[in-house]
Amino acid sequence: DQQTAHYRNCLAGAADLETQLEALKQTRSAEGYMADWQATEDGGFLFVENHCPICTAARHCQGLCALELDVFQTVLGEQADIERVDHILQGARRCAYRVTPRRE
Repeated sequence: DQQTAHYRNCLAGAADLETQLEALKQTRSAEGYMADWQATEDGGFLFVENHCPICTAARHCQGLCALELDVFQTVLGEQADIERVDHILQGARRCAYRVTPRRE
């Protein structure tokens, strides 16, 4: 709950999804995740974390990763659906999330 509140505060004032992703990137990078994002050809986005500073803890408590996905969905959820497509704990070199804008 504290992390969700913190991210909501960091994204406050971000008018569109791209601005929210940039704010989330800056926040996650400050926390050590080496985050980035890019637009995809299908009109969505890919949010990437190139490093996981909690990887050791996450290996012992995979609920941390599920909570991370839930937090992202909660803070971006009004505008997008979030899906993890790469996962360090499953052998990928990064964690990556497909961000699909919700169409009105």
